[in-house]
Amino acid sequence: MGHYFNRPQGFILGALLFLIPVVLLMSGCAGNGQGLDENGNPIGTGNGGLPIAFAPTFTNIQNNVLTPICTQCHIGASAPLGLRLDAANSYDSLVRIPSAEEPNFLRVNPGNPDISYIIRKLEGGPDIIGDQMPRGLAPLNQTVINAIRVWIAQGAPRN
Repeated sequence: MGHYFNRPQGFILGALLFLIPVVLLMSGCAGNGQGLDENGNPIGTGNGGLPIAFAPTFTNIQNNVLTPICTQCHIGASAPLGLRLDAANSYDSLVRIPSAEEPNFLRVNPGNPDISYIIRKLEGGPDIIGDQMPRGLAPLNQTVINAIRVWIAQGAPRN
């Protein structure tokens, strides 16, 4: 009897099976750019509709994580431990700056995500001082943290 689908139908089915997850992935990233969704992903993208995981750049991290999530606390003169994460101050407050909680670690150690304090704070665990970040919100999705890891591994450029 042959195949259940003839070639044109099989091609269309294959294309649909490919496109449906892509459309769902992209539509899952829409939002108002504020906070996290129920899965710990930043709401909004700032990357032409692609999820944050596809663009491990400082600009993307600023627009999708630091500004909408972290600046809920880390902004202005009263920012905890002087860590101001607004767009005007975040890079200079993070990269090559010793952690106020753990001075033996740099907040962002370019090229070394495993010894960057920001990764320790985002991933949590028993050996961190204080709370896992973002405090009071769902932890960031590991895919988002991995994008931050890649940016740091690439030398934490200010792009």
